[in-house]
Amino acid sequence: MAFYYGFFDSKNLDRVYTAEDFTGYLSSIICNGVFDNYGSAFSVTKSTGLNVKIGKGKAWINGHYFINDDVYTLDLSKYVDESLTRYVSIGISCDTSDLVRACKLEVLSGTAATNPVVPVFSDTDTKKYLLIAAVKLEAGAADIKTITDYRDDEYKCGYVRCSLGKCRVSDMLMQMDLIKIVIRDYKVKVEALQNTVANLQIKVDDLTGDIVQMGSCGENVYYVLYSDGKLLLRGNGATYDYSTDNNSPFRDNKNVKSLIVSEGITEIGTDLFRDTSEMKQTVLPDSLRTIKSSAFIESRFTSIKIPKNITALGSSVFWGSSISSLEIPENIKEIGKYLCYNCVSLSEAYVYGSVVGEFMFTSCSDLSKVVFTSNLKEIGTCAFTYCSKLNTIIFDGTLEQWNKVIKKDNWDANSGMELSQSGLSKINCRDGYFYYDKASATWIEVKE
Repeated sequence: MAFYYGFFDSKNLDRVYTAEDFTGYLSSIICNGVFDNYGSAFSVTKSTGLNVKIGKGKAWINGHYFINDDVYTLDLSKYVDESLTRYVSIGISCDTSDLVRACKLEVLSGTAATNPVVPVFSDTDTKKYLLIAAVKLEAGAADIKTITDYRDDEYKCGYVRCSLGKCRVSDMLMQMDLIKIVIRDYKVKVEALQNTVANLQIKVDDLTGDIVQMGSCGENVYYVLYSDGKLLLRGNGATYDYSTDNNSPFRDNKNVKSLIVSEGITEIGTDLFRDTSEMKQTVLPDSLRTIKSSAFIESRFTSIKIPKNITALGSSVFWGSSISSLEIPENIKEIGKYLCYNCVSLSEAYVYGSVVGEFMFTSCSDLSKVVFTSNLKEIGTCAFTYCSKLNTIIFDGTLEQWNKVIKKDNWDANSGMELSQSGLSKINCRDGYFYYDKASATWIEVKE
């Protein structure tokens, strides 16, 4: 009997560990089997004649891995008996003996007989097998008719699971996706409650609030500013557009502390809340469809919830504002230039929509976290120039989906005069990642 322990730092080589030490530890965490989220998980399918195709796959056997990164064709013609039928088994082996130390595909031929049986791989102290399929070869056959799949059989192969034997990799990913959906559903409910509270507050203000300013800011949109700094917009349709030569009634108005836009208003016009430096809070309605250019430029609120039904954001909407976090809803299909230009407090952004606008995050010097969903279709020119803290982008899609995203000139700020200000060097995807190789000035794909 002996006691064993590890792992500890080595001091003068008093702690030495082998690969088998690590694989033994990993085996206690992850069960043997094939990964059902990599390629086709070694699917065995008919090809021409007596050939079968073995799909891409990744297997885990006693802490060791085996990967097939392309479709492999296996010729079974030599196993055909002219007068009797037989089965051949196709499996993956892991041999840890000193002379081998390798994993590979193996074929085991059964005995030809009138009533043949599937041959069984026999494990040894140093060799472990996973049976992935058995192929029936009829007497004198010229093609294959029957393939039996054993990948789902936990006694012969099985799919990779956690140490409790209950969770497949894809099951866990699916559960994560479901949790995301639940969280987003809760967020929708919270937003609805917030809007309800805001509408109730409007009624209270109408009864008790002291009005200090009122007027119109749209053909059918009216505003009321209360003494406590709450600005209320009511009505239907779009507000007016304003400009530097035609100031909105709220520009440089230090009395505006918060904003509530009521249901029914569909568009916030150009320059409407420009330079509202004291406005710290905003509530926008689900009826809103568009926020036009420079609508909140140089405003000082620290957060804003963009309604889910908005489809378009104009240029420079949040230019120079104090937002620290931003979520772009999935319905947004159009974003103008410089959306968040020089938002120096912006540290994280989540884009659920299909587009990232030109110069969208330029000079967001504190931006360190960006998450895209697989909805993403296009990234505009110079989207991340002068984002020195942004090292990695998280893309909730596959490598193939990322490759299909249209990327305009210098989207990553890895060329041109902005190079010294760019920190972006990695794109994490569901099935691997990309890293930026400065020597070749290209993004290199790594599949996991």
